[in-house]
Amino acid sequence: MSMTALNRPSADQSLALRDSALPCLADLLDNQRLSELLGEPARITRVRYKPGTSVLAAFRLTRNGHPDYGWAMTRTAAGNSKLRRRESYSSTHGGDIRLLQPDGGKPNALVAVGGFEDDWALTGNLLWLRDHGLERLGAFPRTAGRLVGGAASIVRYKPERRLVLIDHSPAGSIVIKAAAESFNYARQQHFWQWLHRHGVPVLPLLGDAGCADHGISASPFWGAGDLDAIDAADGARHAGEALARLHNAPGYAGSHPADSHPSLLGQLTATKSMITALLPILEEPAMKLAARLSYQLGAQTSHRHHTLLHGDFSPDQVLVADQDVRIIDFDRAHSGVPEAETGSFASVEEINTRAPGSQTAGGPKTAHLIEGYLQAGGRFSRANINAWAAFRLFTGSVDPFRDRAADAAWQIDRALELTK
Repeated sequence: MSMTALNRPSADQSLALRDSALPCLADLLDNQRLSELLGEPARITRVRYKPGTSVLAAFRLTRNGHPDYGWAMTRTAAGNSKLRRRESYSSTHGGDIRLLQPDGGKPNALVAVGGFEDDWALTGNLLWLRDHGLERLGAFPRTAGRLVGGAASIVRYKPERRLVLIDHSPAGSIVIKAAAESFNYARQQHFWQWLHRHGVPVLPLLGDAGCADHGISASPFWGAGDLDAIDAADGARHAGEALARLHNAPGYAGSHPADSHPSLLGQLTATKSMITALLPILEEPAMKLAARLSYQLGAQTSHRHHTLLHGDFSPDQVLVADQDVRIIDFDRAHSGVPEAETGSFASVEEINTRAPGSQTAGGPKTAHLIEGYLQAGGRFSRANINAWAAFRLFTGSVDPFRDRAADAAWQIDRALELTK
């Protein structure tokens, strides 16, 4: 019997009942309950859950007709002291972190809430961006003390990780990413020069070493959209050509940006554990799928020639303008087998379209991508694409929970089909 009929609200309620260490868990998984707690309508956009430890949710709301973002966090009773310390620090340093207690909650049932500016992992870098970084990037300076509003709006927010915004600067719109972690500016420049030299179409990098020290990276806004949103056969073919140039380029001499990459077995084990915690009914199929993928992909990763990979290749990583393309977000670049990229692209196309499953992973965009890849001299084993697509479907099966989208069951169903 197909597992795709699983109901997410019911699954969330069951999860909250199972994890008694987090009495406010249910409040951070339900839009209505969180809205009642905040006292204004809010929609949860992202959840990061650590069983028996904490849950951190990003939410989106509308204020004065404009979108705004914030976060809410709850911990175990033992972890509440950390929430109280951060609330105290915030109140004495001009922040706005509040501690809330759901109606009928126990004394130790606390939820800390704040705006994105109060994100303790990002606040220092966001303040630096507002006061110093925007000018270095050629963006409008802020006179009202607010990073977002007027010329800038938020594109994406992941609490304690990154904030992505678009700023309409005098010289043209730019996309700015503020991350919690700094990065090596010289190494990034060297890597970008290497990509240019080998014909990989990427956007210019804006900023300087000071920006890198504060986790700030930026590039000009470019194109009409990405391949996820645009049905462009030529764009997919050109993306395939660009991917072949990346894979065929001689080994990168420096350490590429994400040279530390989780092992195949580690990713499978972590996914299996999280799926079991979130949806116990999927434990058996998750174990079966993890075993299949470990067997089918193990030999590929240990005996095949490895090349430099984009690391997170999917339709939304390819910007399109007419017949031209740019590939973005090389943050997860690492070495691996080429089929991992094609399979990743195919799996995301399947997730986005939910077309009836076929024997081959992907859809029309994947077919055009492969066409361009082969024409540009790319080489891979078609038989291995399905396994890598199944790998991406499986390791990404926790994303529906995190993103508050449809449940994970369909992705595991489809991955099992592709690995028969």
